[in-house]
Parts: sequence; structure tokens; C-alpha cells
Amino acid sequence: MKLSQKIALIIIVAYCIFHVLVLFQIIPYTIVWGGKIKSFNEMYILEGVALTIMLFIGAILSMESRLVKSIFTAKTIKRILLVFAIFFILNTFGNLLAETIIEKCQAIITIYLAIVFYKSSK
Repeated sequence: MKLSQKIALIIIVAYCIFHVLVLFQIIPYTIVWGGKIKSFNEMYILEGVALTIMLFIGAILSMESRLVKSIFTAKTIKRILLVFAIFFILNTFGNLLAETIIEKCQAIITIYLAIVFYKSSK
């Protein structure tokens, strides 16, 4: 496993923990999703989706680096990583346009993940 993939996996685990803390309202939901969430129900849906996506990405990275047995072909994993590279590039722009400074700072992390996913997709 490459160092960049290890760092990306650590970031994904940290994001999963972060989303769980938001779901349990330990971290206020007003600092996520660009400060646009208006209700607890909306927060539960969006954070649930975000956590599910992060868990899926973590599983894909683990399969790609052979930490766990893959349920996908190598070609499928590379395609999934390319899709997430594009997704995280778009997410970086969203973070830069967010209302909270915390999300603006996350642009550095999301562009790093986009680069790692892109390189891993080759």
C-alpha cells in the first residue's frame, strides 16, 4: 500500500468519525454542508448519505490496496476511483464556496483525496 493511499484511508476514517459525531449532534450540523442545512431531518439524511459514501470509499481503497478481499474486478475499482476523483474535484469547488471557514479549509483535503483517487485509478 502506498503512503498516499494510507494517508487517504486515514482521512476517510477521520471523516467517518466526523460524520458520526455530527449525526449524534456532538458537532453542530451548522458547520457542515456549506451551512445550508435547515433542520435535523435534513441533517440526518445528508449526513447519513455522506457517511455511507465515506464507508464505501474506504472499502474501495481497502480493496484497491489489498487490505481486504475485493468484491470487484481491478478495472471496476479503478473506474470507481476515477468517479470519486471527479466527485472530489467538484467537492473542492463546493468547499471553497462554502459559508463556513471549516469547510473552506477542507478544500485542501478534498483536492488531496481527488489526486490520490485519480493516481490510484491509473
